[in-house]
Amino acid sequence: MHFELGRRVKQWLLNSQQYLVRRLDSSVRFRILLSFFVAYTALLALQSLEQYLHNSHSCQSPLSCWVTHFVSVISVDHLEGFSILVVAILYLLESRDRKKRKHYEAWQIIDQAAATKVTTSYARLHALQDLNEDGISLGCLDVSQADLRGINLRGADLREATLRGANLKNANLSNANLANADFNEANLTDSNLSGANLKGVYLCGANLARANLRGANLTKSNLSKANLEQAQLEGVKLEDANLAQTNFRNANLTRANLQGARLRETHRGGADFKGANLSGVTMPDGKVNL
Repeated sequence: MHFELGRRVKQWLLNSQQYLVRRLDSSVRFRILLSFFVAYTALLALQSLEQYLHNSHSCQSPLSCWVTHFVSVISVDHLEGFSILVVAILYLLESRDRKKRKHYEAWQIIDQAAATKVTTSYARLHALQDLNEDGISLGCLDVSQADLRGINLRGADLREATLRGANLKNANLSNANLANADFNEANLTDSNLSGANLKGVYLCGANLARANLRGANLTKSNLSKANLEQAQLEGVKLEDANLAQTNFRNANLTRANLQGARLRETHRGGADFKGANLSGVTMPDGKVNL
């Protein structure tokens, strides 16, 4: 019983502390007072050091020196420096709130573009890039039919995102997490998807001509009727992928792993499968490669 009571008291104290910290953190007055305190302390320390170096033997006692320095900081001569220091500290204290506002405004731009069904929006493009640069997840994002040509979303988290029919020509999606995303009918011509996680992704009818997919993971992805002409698929993982009616003309699939993939009715003229793993692959004639 005593143990349970002690645990509850401890939890109450912890919750109270967290609540107080949140209230103080959101209080403008507290931040201003904190800025003044830090600025004053910094100026006092500098003033004390300066007085000590120049007049180390003029004080009768350490206490009298400290009192003199404490009072001397509050002077017109120090007003400008004190003001600048306060503003600088306030700016630093407000940095987290500014970042939150920046993210909120970015999401507003993205939502407004989606609501008005605007295809081309440079504001949305930059908003997406800014969010990604700040490490914000873009998972489950819906930007179907959007014009995102040349966008840089390197390393982005776009799991289960919907980019159906989007124009991503020359986009940089290298090392991005695109697992289970919907890229059906999307234009990914000349895009960079190297090292990306495309496991379970939908790319039916997508245009990936000349795309860079080196080292990408396309396990269990659906690439039926996709155009991968001249695409770089070196070392790519395509285990159990649906590649029915896919265009692989002049594509580089050296050392690719296609184990268990379905290649029925694919177009492979000029494709390089040197060193590729084709075990268990359903070939264009319907036979399984042993």
